[in-house]
Amino acid sequence: MGVPRPELSGSGRLEEVLRAGEAAGISEVERCLIYAPDAVGKHVFDRCPGLLAKTRGVAPVIERLRSVFPPKTPVCFASMFTGASPEAHGIRAYERPVLECDTLFDALIRAGKRPAIVSVEDASADVIFRGRSMDYFSEPSDGDVTSRAIELIESDRHDFILAYHQEYDDLLHESEPFAGDALAAASRHAAAFARLVEVARERWAGKPYLVAFAPDHGAHVDPETGRGTHGDDIPGDMEVLHFFSFPR
Repeated sequence: MGVPRPELSGSGRLEEVLRAGEAAGISEVERCLIYAPDAVGKHVFDRCPGLLAKTRGVAPVIERLRSVFPPKTPVCFASMFTGASPEAHGIRAYERPVLECDTLFDALIRAGKRPAIVSVEDASADVIFRGRSMDYFSEPSDGDVTSRAIELIESDRHDFILAYHQEYDDLLHESEPFAGDALAAASRHAAAFARLVEVARERWAGKPYLVAFAPDHGAHVDPETGRGTHGDDIPGDMEVLHFFSFPR
């Protein structure tokens, strides 16, 4: 987006994404949509090849990434949107202070861009990035987040939109990551992303733009409780796939 990275960012470049942009003839994008479903780690796509095909069909560029430790939502989102390690940005456990360090949202604002966050109310994504001169939309459910994000894309008032969903994470904690209801929620996340990409393709036609499906961490079954959890340095929790596309 032609914006300098946040001050604490020590993250590397996503080479597959950059190569895809070059192949599409895009060196800079005017709009960006980041869809961030909670806990949809690589483990989900390993178990559900159809879900992998569906998501890859919408966003074919895949980056195989490793979460930060501990793989807890506020820790991960703080790193994802600062480019900094937990030691640098300060959230190192499940705690949710408003980040005072430089974030991607601050960098966008300094560059004259208009970011927005659309999140389920009181989720980490709704809390830790507050206090900026930008738009926040706190919604009661995933479905309301999708509706609001569609509205924002269609109104085309924002350059960068982060949309957060949480149903899969909620259900895996109630049961386990591969329970039928949890996997159905993951499928709904993929469908929501596809719908948002469809709207972006219609509204942002003629502009170079980027869309991404970017979960924060994975999950596993706690052998003591038999329920889903996350927070360990194991592949199920740490391995994630991010999907990108430069639609034309």
